[in-house]
Amino acid sequence: MDDRRKKIFCVSNTSFFLYNFARGLLTALRTEGFQVVAVAPHDDFTERLEQEGFPVIRLQQLDRKGSNPIQDARLLRELFHVYRREQPDLCLHFTIKLNVYGGLAARFAKIRSMSTVTGLGWLFTEKNIKARLGAVGYKVLYRIAFSKCDKVFFLNRDDLSIFIRSHLLSHAKAAILPGSGVNTDRYSQAAIGEQTVTHNGVCFLLMARMLWDKGVREFVEAADMVRQRHPDAQFVLLGPIDPQNRSGIPLDRIKDWEAKGVIRYAGSTDDVRPFLAASDVVVLPSFYREGVPGSLLEAMSMERPVITTDNVGCRETVEEGKNGYIVPAKDAVALAGACIKLIEASPEERARMGEYGRKKVLKEFDERIVVEAYMNAVRGALRMPTGIRP
Repeated sequence: MDDRRKKIFCVSNTSFFLYNFARGLLTALRTEGFQVVAVAPHDDFTERLEQEGFPVIRLQQLDRKGSNPIQDARLLRELFHVYRREQPDLCLHFTIKLNVYGGLAARFAKIRSMSTVTGLGWLFTEKNIKARLGAVGYKVLYRIAFSKCDKVFFLNRDDLSIFIRSHLLSHAKAAILPGSGVNTDRYSQAAIGEQTVTHNGVCFLLMARMLWDKGVREFVEAADMVRQRHPDAQFVLLGPIDPQNRSGIPLDRIKDWEAKGVIRYAGSTDDVRPFLAASDVVVLPSFYREGVPGSLLEAMSMERPVITTDNVGCRETVEEGKNGYIVPAKDAVALAGACIKLIEASPEERARMGEYGRKKVLKEFDERIVVEAYMNAVRGALRMPTGIRP
């Protein structure tokens, strides 16, 4: 009889992702009795995963930003050898490249797997020849990789529809998750206590990687327009610079906006909660093909009204006028108009919108809902009845 605990690999393009967006799942799997192993390249969050008791297998061949087929073939070979050597009972793949090459490696190594489509990225957004050809190639790889998956999770129905229409997987294998979920206990006013607000006007916060695709330009242009009418309004950017990303915004450009007094750049942080607590409204004018943005869920969980775009993944978070506003993508004028609405609303009205957003998160996007969906899928993939420990 095999007394070995069943081993589950959680595989992503960064340790950052696993620590910040999947840690609740990793913890739940371990609590259930599984041996949980993280598989990702080394970054600042690798040691944090290890400190929490999750061993990490460090990937060496992943080029997160590149599209070199030779390098991607090396990644596929590395994953195949890791899976053959370690023989996990199940691999959970996250992020684009790991869904594709992790799925292929699991298929070739005869390892059970599940994937989560956390967004489709620029290949499915841009219309140039390179993007179109890349999307065609990835669709072929997706079809092969997903053919042996036990389950493929999507964070929004738009992405699911693309995969079903393109015959990339059967409808029976697909399921919708309410985003990556948010820890509503951690992201709450009660968790962080009272914060002293040091600004006079209404403060708008955009927290994301500093990418053009996240709508940073539109945020800055809207800030310039709004401040002509409401000079006390504050606009803050929070998030890391990503110079290797094709959509990365140079730090010099951000510093130039700051020098002109349009925005304030707060840098990056490991804990966004103090910035959320010090803000009045959270804005994400993204036109990137998102899953469901965690920044908006965190803001809603902390009772902040939100403004976002009528974009895949973003629109799922807002009920117009109830917890925020939806504006067209790449429309700084409409974004400025939504900001002005919230400036001219009373503090009580903004508070009511924040409270509605918190209730919406608790009902639809709580991390516990997401984790339970994964746990049921894992039990099904491993043929384990509910209540039976591995």
